[in-house]
Amino acid sequence: MSNERHHEVIIIGGGLAGLSCAVQLAKSGVHAAVLEATDRVGGRVRSDVINGFTLDVGFQVLLTAYPSCQELLDYPALRLRYFDPGALIRQAGKFTELADPWRNPGKAWSTATNPVGSFKDKLRIWRLRSKTCRGSLAELYERPHKTTEQYLRDFGFSERMLEEFFRPFIGGVFLDESLSVSSRMLEFVFRMFAMGGIAVPADGMAAIPRQLAERLPRGSVNLQSSVVQIEGNRVVLANGAGLTAKHIVIATESDAAARLLELPQMQTSWNETTTLYYSSPQCDEKFKSLILRGDENGPIQTATIISNVAEEYAPPQSSLISVSLSPNDETSSDRIELLTKQQLNKWFGDQVRDWELLQTYQIPYGLPAMGIDRVIRSPVVKERENTYVCGDHCETPSIEGAMDSGIRAAASILERRTSNS
Repeated sequence: MSNERHHEVIIIGGGLAGLSCAVQLAKSGVHAAVLEATDRVGGRVRSDVINGFTLDVGFQVLLTAYPSCQELLDYPALRLRYFDPGALIRQAGKFTELADPWRNPGKAWSTATNPVGSFKDKLRIWRLRSKTCRGSLAELYERPHKTTEQYLRDFGFSERMLEEFFRPFIGGVFLDESLSVSSRMLEFVFRMFAMGGIAVPADGMAAIPRQLAERLPRGSVNLQSSVVQIEGNRVVLANGAGLTAKHIVIATESDAAARLLELPQMQTSWNETTTLYYSSPQCDEKFKSLILRGDENGPIQTATIISNVAEEYAPPQSSLISVSLSPNDETSSDRIELLTKQQLNKWFGDQVRDWELLQTYQIPYGLPAMGIDRVIRSPVVKERENTYVCGDHCETPSIEGAMDSGIRAAASILERRTSNS
């Protein structure tokens, strides 16, 4: 035991929450050892490169209005590539644009009069946008809440608007089309979309955790260091080695945190997702918006020609299309792929025959499911001294939720250091 290395802070998990905690501590001169079980940082924020194409594992975007991202990330260094604001919605067999009139006033009239929902539905969207942008985020989290579906119905939205816009949109954000999440989540998302841009880094979403890791002192991140047990102020690795620390932060998924802490109530259920990537010769369409399925039936929930947004995602003279599927009970992946290709053919025509399926990502642990009764969890673990938990399961299932929870865990550690000095 005397030969074990001692650290002031050990952070278990090198995802966005753990890295954000470490960066925030480093800004105050506190060194933390980050223990990551895999061979890379980032957790669920990951990108693969296949045949020169950059594939984010699951469709993910950065909302630049996220306060924690603004605090910790260097946006210019990420070389952000931006989506066009608004969305394209399939309506009566064609694409209909639902633009953001605040950012594109020239399309206000065409948006107001298009067939997606009613004119009153458009006015309600603009009212909802204004409501969600008022006050602070802290105040938003304390507002009275109900399920998103009930909230939208009480707001007066038509059934068509719920089915053709909100279910695929919210389903794409939270991976749950039931609209059962808290209305606070809806307001949070609308606020973030309204107050900033929608972007991806030129080098893929994995550039975000890489940038955080690069801000840490050399040697801070220890890859392939799986923690199997916590014994007081000591963590035990899978290889039998032990490390000790004054403060221990558990920045893993909720189920892993529950096992390490022996607190089953910390476990959460998960929403899954499936993302397909297609490569093609130069795509005829120049859309840079998110596409929602609208009034159509079929496996596709949302899609985007991601190489139109970030040309770096595809080799020259090629295009990359990202397709996210709705939850389904189909057991055959071949059948799903066939139905998806048929639906894409209706959307984009004969050019789809030349599209090649590059990769299918079936992600059982897409985002933690957050019921209406959720509360923001304190980073301090009451059952254990100087132990903290962070992750998006502690706040909102989002990049902001992960990073902000890491920042709050760091603040708790710094506060305890000050009170004990």
